[in-house]
Amino acid sequence: MGKKKDAAETARREREEWQLGQDWARWLLGGNSPQPLTLYGVVLEQGETAYLQTSAHYSRLYGGSGRYTHTSGLFIGKPTLVLGMMAANAAVNASRKAAARRDIQLLWRDLQEVPLIATNYRLMCHLPGRGWLSFYFNSVQEFYPEPVNWTITFGFQSAEPLRLAGLAVPTLSVLTAWCLHGDRWQSEPGIAPLVEPALAPQQLPNGQAQGQLEGKQQNLPRIPGQD
Repeated sequence: MGKKKDAAETARREREEWQLGQDWARWLLGGNSPQPLTLYGVVLEQGETAYLQTSAHYSRLYGGSGRYTHTSGLFIGKPTLVLGMMAANAAVNASRKAAARRDIQLLWRDLQEVPLIATNYRLMCHLPGRGWLSFYFNSVQEFYPEPVNWTITFGFQSAEPLRLAGLAVPTLSVLTAWCLHGDRWQSEPGIAPLVEPALAPQQLPNGQAQGQLEGKQQNLPRIPGQD
């Protein structure tokens, strides 16, 4: 029962976060801006506005140094003992060399869940022992939002690629597309699964679409950032 309950709770949260991403898309498509957040303890730059404070699974793509320690020595004793020690030493060196070759490969590393702040200038991730790291939008060269896979990846001019994952990805994908692309943000292919439903007329409880009722007050969309 516990596993089924956890799976049901995860599915519920995924539906809610996906709907929230669509709400953000609908709000921005209406020509609105995200509601600013008030932060305490984090000092922003002049003209910078915080829009989202959440958490995400953080990782970076890079290869290791490939270094390893080669051991050698002078073995003294009976020939059979010396040969055995030499063979064991060679096996250790071979194992270290193979591990170094694996380490040099490009892999997603440093995986951890971190607090995250998104502003109009950058993404800020708080890493234990390092504090807040900033990833400025004006340094982004590659942008791959994949909300259907709950991931979003950034490539930079002079830093290792950054991948963020988790339930906040639908909202984060829409927001960062808006920050990066400006007026053409809605044409970003990766967020199409969120934008297309947001473009469709919303159905009212009686089956009529919003916009069909004239002269009557209609429900306003939920404003992102005011949850």
